[in-house]
Amino acid sequence: MRWVTYLSPSGGGERVGVLDDGDVLGAPGNERLVDLLEAGGAALREAYGRAGDTPVEIIVEPEARMCAPVTPVSPVPVRAGEEVWRIGPELVRGADDAVPSGARTARLGVAAVAGGEGPASAYTPACLWLDGEGRPLQLNLGPVLTTAEEVAEGGLELSASVDEREVTRGTVDPAHEWLVSGPEGVRALLPVATPSLEADDELFVEADGLGSFEVRVGSQV
Repeated sequence: MRWVTYLSPSGGGERVGVLDDGDVLGAPGNERLVDLLEAGGAALREAYGRAGDTPVEIIVEPEARMCAPVTPVSPVPVRAGEEVWRIGPELVRGADDAVPSGARTARLGVAAVAGGEGPASAYTPACLWLDGEGRPLQLNLGPVLTTAEEVAEGGLELSASVDEREVTRGTVDPAHEWLVSGPEGVRALLPVATPSLEADDELFVEADGLGSFEVRVGSQV
């Protein structure tokens, strides 16, 4: 199952949706993804079926304004190589949110989201933005949250391009100990580093099996 959290054009609030053949189908009800995951697979499948059968709205995916699929309430443990940070919830954003103008590099990888049936019930792309001194500025999650049964075993390929030129590539193992250990609801493993980036660079990130996103460094829209 592939899920998103998006800003509903009818009312402007955040709503959970599912992806189906290029469309976002708004899910009935007011559940959050984190609550559906915690309720377990049966509740998640039921909600997925309701969204597909009776969506409250249908939006073409490129026109949907995506939020972070889940909003953590405690610091997110993040590992990038030998460096480890705990990123406060106030620094977590969605893939469509503005990137701070002071961002100079990014660390790319995968975030695992725990649920009622295990420490890694679903996965989503993750991007940590760092300033020129290597200090974290913002953690972007999403846009798509993919449940674990749809994520292939072994390494997930990640690549990043700037202005259609590939600048970095690497792999993430979804079964890595860092992603499947610890009590935190969201954990991120970010092994792929970009070179130095400049304001207005367009960074396109593709995570094999988990989707892709594109952001402009320093963009305020």
